[in-house]
Amino acid sequence: MKEYDVAICGYGPVGAVLSILLAQYGHTVCIIEKNNGPSPTARAINTDAEQLRVFDKFGIANMVVENSNQIDRVHFSDVNLQPIQTIDQPKGDSKMGWPNQVLFYQPELESFLRDTVSTYKNIDVIESCELIDFLDDQTSVNLICKKQSENFEIKAKYLIGCDGASSFVRKKLKIQLEDLGYNQKWLVCDAHLTKDINLKNELIQVCDPKRPCTFLHGRRGHLRFEFRVMPNDNEEDFKNEEIIWDLLSPWVNKNNAFLERAVIYKFHACIANEWFKDKVLIAGDAAHQMPPFMGAGMGTGIRDVANIAWKLDLILKNKASKKILTTLKEERYPHAKWTVAQTITIGEIIEGFCAAAKGKEYKPKSTGYGVRFPHIPKGIFSNPDDRITGYPIPQPRITIDKKTVMLDEVIRSKFVIITKCDSYEISKEAKDVVDYLAIEYLHLSDDDDPDGRLNKIFETYQFVLVRPDLYVYGGSSKNDLSKMIVSLKTMFFLMNN
Repeated sequence: MKEYDVAICGYGPVGAVLSILLAQYGHTVCIIEKNNGPSPTARAINTDAEQLRVFDKFGIANMVVENSNQIDRVHFSDVNLQPIQTIDQPKGDSKMGWPNQVLFYQPELESFLRDTVSTYKNIDVIESCELIDFLDDQTSVNLICKKQSENFEIKAKYLIGCDGASSFVRKKLKIQLEDLGYNQKWLVCDAHLTKDINLKNELIQVCDPKRPCTFLHGRRGHLRFEFRVMPNDNEEDFKNEEIIWDLLSPWVNKNNAFLERAVIYKFHACIANEWFKDKVLIAGDAAHQMPPFMGAGMGTGIRDVANIAWKLDLILKNKASKKILTTLKEERYPHAKWTVAQTITIGEIIEGFCAAAKGKEYKPKSTGYGVRFPHIPKGIFSNPDDRITGYPIPQPRITIDKKTVMLDEVIRSKFVIITKCDSYEISKEAKDVVDYLAIEYLHLSDDDDPDGRLNKIFETYQFVLVRPDLYVYGGSSKNDLSKMIVSLKTMFFLMNN
């Protein structure tokens, strides 16, 4: 029986990213995937600067950006596509060092990820293989898999379920989903332009009372359409291609585009009430699902695994106890729930405009969820009200060995203390923690950060401690630096220190 440090069920973007992050730490990984090859169609379509920073850890962020599109604006429009409300979209690099939002084509993104996975000898991929059972025996997880009608077993120290909305791993663990009450059916269509028709580079939320819909201009002529399936619809009708082309007619037709797919999905708004049980975890759509209005599903999953990877690394290297996994839900649940709530809010805005078009008043059913984005409320040292702690560290340009680089090239996936102070002292206990976690110091000069992306931080603190997932753990003065460093021991259940 082959043994691994980590087994991952699911080889979509979330599972692939997790496998690479773990492999970079030196761990052995097995990916189990019931399908074969990358997704044949577009599903996820949007990513943001935070995910691009994760992609940059293994060198594909530039490829993603080069093969993506940045839209000019977002409209909420009436049935005639005339804007009711417009939101202009900033283009170019943000303070995170990458564009705020880019639109990609999932089969292409998955090919970038899979090419990267193939370069790691410590990752095994088993496709056309189904996980049919697993047993957590407290020391490891024994997995029973089925491939070509043959069962076989593998063993892993940890199992991560990145196996989608209908997750076998989540169901086997009997983890319940909290329903946030916005379950609808939508027809999702992907088309590709065959000629340039000067289609505007926009995202349009069409507030048509008879059938709300969404249009999105993706990369290199890829177009995404989503149409609400109404109560009186016969779903069989949507198997008729002529009906589909009629729906697409305000934008494209057979003479200038071809249809990739038209599939009905039932969108859910829900989140898991548990994120792990002993040595088995869930992430991505297995842990949360949301309507598509923000295109945030994949990005939320990548945030999950960026959080998981460095914590598993500490466990597997016997630097932290398994209790560190309790921080996963504490840190990720509020953001994930906020994201689900925001997608519901956009849906409610559409419904509100649709009601107004009929001269009616619309009262949203949701009442808010008491969480804020993007800071994490746990796993941090200083007060997140500073709008620094618990947020991703901005990414400036800095000079290392007379060469200009981006900050993430220094941080990568480790703890880093950043300061402008020329001299400082820390206690012996703090030095022990620095050595134990191999925390690096980064001293910034006056020539670093020419765009002032860290100005707010250094107006507030003399030191900032950044986590391996690029979130700010906290800031401090010289007097509190040792205290901040030593707090890592209890915050992340460090062992033998």
